[in-house]
Amino acid sequence: MRDILKSRGWKISTDACHVTYADDPKHKETFGDKKTKDDNICTVFLKEFEACLEGQKPEKLFGKRGSVEEGYQLRALKLPKRALWMLSRAAYRVPGTANGRAIWREDFAKIVVEHGESLPREPSESGNYRICKFPGMEVACYKTNLSLAFREKPWYPVAYVLPREKDTLLREMRTNADANNYWIAKPKNDYGGSGIRVYHGSDADLAKFVRAEDKRSLVQSYLANPLLLSGYKFHMRVHMVITSLNPPKGYLQPDGQCLFATLPYTLSGKTLGAAFSPPVHVTNQGLNATPANKENFMGEKPTIGKAQQIRVHQLMSILAEKYPSFDKQDLWGQITGIAADCVKYIAKAPSIRQHGDFVPNRHFEILGMDIMLDKKFNAYLCEINTDPGLGYVDKEILGTPNPDYHKEMGTCTHLWHGLFSLLGMDAGRRQPLDSLQSWYELDCS
Repeated sequence: MRDILKSRGWKISTDACHVTYADDPKHKETFGDKKTKDDNICTVFLKEFEACLEGQKPEKLFGKRGSVEEGYQLRALKLPKRALWMLSRAAYRVPGTANGRAIWREDFAKIVVEHGESLPREPSESGNYRICKFPGMEVACYKTNLSLAFREKPWYPVAYVLPREKDTLLREMRTNADANNYWIAKPKNDYGGSGIRVYHGSDADLAKFVRAEDKRSLVQSYLANPLLLSGYKFHMRVHMVITSLNPPKGYLQPDGQCLFATLPYTLSGKTLGAAFSPPVHVTNQGLNATPANKENFMGEKPTIGKAQQIRVHQLMSILAEKYPSFDKQDLWGQITGIAADCVKYIAKAPSIRQHGDFVPNRHFEILGMDIMLDKKFNAYLCEINTDPGLGYVDKEILGTPNPDYHKEMGTCTHLWHGLFSLLGMDAGRRQPLDSLQSWYELDCS
């Protein structure tokens, strides 16, 4: 993102407010030599950002005593004429809160909501002050919350939230105890495939897990007949940008990544339950790019090549060539319909609505939608990812050059240029040719 912004004429600053890091002497005064849970833990002096938005000096806004935190005198920061704040949800300390602990926060977005009315009003429809976050988005996109919201949708395999729905799930497992009765267990909000396991419904271990589970998680009907490419399971990662929630407005980019499992797909019991094999059933990189699976990950695979990615536009070409019945327009109609329903759900999600109405053209959000296809080209939503990985790609993986490096960099570059063109914040400058990207505008009415 830094390189893209610079290529489009932006100046980059990390000085939204004062921050100290774990190796900073001031930070050590608080923690001493004691190791924290995260050695990269930092302390963020958010009052500086708040005062900046209000156009006030910290002493005037918080008083003489309130403008000094942990021995640090808060500075008065000058508000730029235009700003794009890429300040997302992260774990850090804020003086005087959470008993000094580092917790996961989205405080920057909350401050923009609470104090953004003081920002200069701009005549430009594109907005001169924007932040890449709606507060409450992380909670809205918990797998457990999506499962309850989309229970009646044909494109979302039915899921049961544990522990509250364990009795209903156990009855369902007994009622449908046939050969195609497969379930996937997921934690409520992990990423990278962490905590996932697939079971046959008759597996006693699944029933045992459901009865014993006391943490909020879910068990979902498993899509056991996915569309395969050269025998491998895959999912599509397509990116959606929400530019408004009142009224709901979103866009979908018709490209992205396809991520593949790295062992041929099978429903053999040797890959399920206690013997669960992630490289067969899970398409996330984290469970495929492992030392134990290095040979499969790095090996040359038909259609896919080495590693596990191709671009979505490549997938479209492959499907059109391989399947005469494949209808690209119908598929994207399904996916844009799913995306529109997701935007409408998010616009009404309690975790977001509690923050009230948002100033128009102030907030936006990039989301990664994971879509899976069955053998009839029906599209299903797996999950919605907040903060999808769009940063610098690892040049090496498992100690060797990353075969997916250029593919993933292409996806990220394509998305960032398209996003900034969509927002129109730098429209006055001449931009690179690849800035001219197409988007599907979603019907969120």
